[in-house]
Amino acid sequence: MRLAYSISAYKLPGQFRWLMDAIWHPDDVYAVHVDAKTPPEVLAAFEAAAAGRPNVRFIAREPVVWMGQGLVNAELRAIGELLRMAPDFGHLIALSGQDYPLKPRHEIAAALASTPDLNYVRLDPLRDLPFHVRRRPYLFSFEHGGRLVKTPLPRPIPRGLKIAWKGSWWRVLSRDFCAWLTDAPETKAYWRFLKNVQAPDELFFQNLLMASPFRDRVVPQGRHFVLWPGDSGSPLTLGTAHEAAMLASGQWYARKFDATVDADILARLAARIGAPAPRRKAA
Repeated sequence: MRLAYSISAYKLPGQFRWLMDAIWHPDDVYAVHVDAKTPPEVLAAFEAAAAGRPNVRFIAREPVVWMGQGLVNAELRAIGELLRMAPDFGHLIALSGQDYPLKPRHEIAAALASTPDLNYVRLDPLRDLPFHVRRRPYLFSFEHGGRLVKTPLPRPIPRGLKIAWKGSWWRVLSRDFCAWLTDAPETKAYWRFLKNVQAPDELFFQNLLMASPFRDRVVPQGRHFVLWPGDSGSPLTLGTAHEAAMLASGQWYARKFDATVDADILARLAARIGAPAPRRKAA
């Protein structure tokens, strides 16, 4: 099975090299988005990390604002690019530059080949979440000056547009769903509405998928191991102390890692899946 990857990154190009060493395969295709706010010299280091791999493309850059629309814009661009590069890919796997696989490629590809029509997307019913999360789609937000501005202004959801689900940005999508969304009017409708909502990246693919002909082909959990400390807005940085939990989870990938905090865990995971040993300089 041919796999497609969309990878979003903004820092640690050396660690991105480690990730590419672990997931790269000549049959697969890769679309990489580096935040437009990333300095040119860091972008150049990302590009150097992918040198000699003709199936890796860097897509047009989008400024990514926390809880803004940038990730969604970049991902739609990546999906279009990957479909042009390899119209026959089986699944698209969304990763960040600070992710790392917990299983070797052949195991992941075999699992996906056995369920070729399924989409792995975390789905949390919005109605079951705290009020401050449930109300996000009903309040107007906008990006200004490199940040998201949240307002108390009410914003009714358009008739026929159902916003009922929330979940993680990290997902695995079937090729057929990716092809459908590139031309579907539902994609534009959700994009137009969610661009002025807080954290559209946690709503866009969940609600689009459940409004699509693929709603019955969903596994309502992603394939990432992530730890969230309490009500924090950022996941825990994983290290060797979390290795046993990661491996016991059965998940395919984990995030997030920071080699400047704990490089040993990446070396241990690389050895486990048979990937090249990470080089120690990851900045």
